[in-house]
Amino acid sequence: MNYQTYLFFEGRTEYIQGYDTPQHTYPLGSLVFGVLDLDAAPYLEQGRTLLEKFRGVKFPEDQTMQQSLAAPDTCVYYQVASFYHDFATAVQQVSPALFDLVESYTLATFRRNERELKATQHSVWQFIQTGKNDSSYTFDELRARMSHLGELAITSDIMEGFCRNFPEYTDQMKVFIQRETGDASLCRTALSVLESFVTLLQQLVDGKTDLHQLIEATLVDEDGRPRTEHGQRPSELLVELAENGDSTYQKYHKLENDIHIQTRYKRPTDSKKGGISAATFYASDTLPALLFLEFVQMCAQDLPVAICESCHRLFVPFSSRAKYCERVLDLETGATCKDIAAKLAYAEELKTNKAKELYNKMRNRYQMRCSRAPCNQKMRDDYNAWRKQAQMALSKYQLGEINWEEFEDVICCNEKGNYN
Repeated sequence: MNYQTYLFFEGRTEYIQGYDTPQHTYPLGSLVFGVLDLDAAPYLEQGRTLLEKFRGVKFPEDQTMQQSLAAPDTCVYYQVASFYHDFATAVQQVSPALFDLVESYTLATFRRNERELKATQHSVWQFIQTGKNDSSYTFDELRARMSHLGELAITSDIMEGFCRNFPEYTDQMKVFIQRETGDASLCRTALSVLESFVTLLQQLVDGKTDLHQLIEATLVDEDGRPRTEHGQRPSELLVELAENGDSTYQKYHKLENDIHIQTRYKRPTDSKKGGISAATFYASDTLPALLFLEFVQMCAQDLPVAICESCHRLFVPFSSRAKYCERVLDLETGATCKDIAAKLAYAEELKTNKAKELYNKMRNRYQMRCSRAPCNQKMRDDYNAWRKQAQMALSKYQLGEINWEEFEDVICCNEKGNYN
């Protein structure tokens, strides 16, 4: 196992340490929310289409990188780099936390050949120095394997650089292009990387469906509010899922066997406090295992989770009255669901006040006419009939069942001499 990504938790805060990346801090639930917010299905379909296009293709051994890149539509590593660039950009926009996780797994895929090469080199040098062979290969096979892995390590490095810098060529790529280097090995590497992308995307698509089911059973009630508001504890509901043998729970619980637990120690930043603190780090080569681990942590912390009434996505409300999340809906203005909801509520209030103002104005005018003609029973009867229709119209307008023009026609009908 590679253990390229580590997670650890402190209460309702989580930390992600990726492959060759700095440690980042996020609110608990950021990974799960990211998977649910990301629409990975179109990328999965695109990846599968690319696989069908290039799988089984015999890449010419004498074709150079320069020749292949001159026709990008048929260049497999150009298409894979473009695909990954678009996907990574989408993930980063939706969830920086999930991007950290996805990028770490992607980089681990790129570096796989490099790690195998180092292990093979170690076996070769050990054989040369001691005569002992701790591998299942003969010495000649080890040398051939080392040569093959060396080539794959170079092409993987090229592929990684192109994916992360697309559409720009890295300096390394430019050198190989200028030397008119053959690209058959690079094409095969790109296809292998694409297969790993498709596997990852399938995990994200499946995880989205499964996480919805688990969350509905433990964290969010039927009205989209936190179960904690009804005195229910997600930690206890999670135990019930386990005891009842819930199939979705069991499916992911088995993945916990793929999680590696490691304790790391660190000195306190404040020397006056003394002592050494310890943190439990979790790592896995199975991305769904880490997602389930975070979900379990959310339940263990009895995290209040609700559905935003604006964008209908999950969020952690800061109070029992919070109904809207703070995701940015308008990129130009930076307005969030909370901002837009407040504006809409204010506009709705003005709209309602305008309707009430017109109703009160016409009612007062009608009452004044009736008071000036106390003996006019017909006018009194017409007024009572109008008031019933007007009150009903006001309710319908507030509920959005009729528009302003229809409401105004009913309210102002007495001005037209039509009281029935």
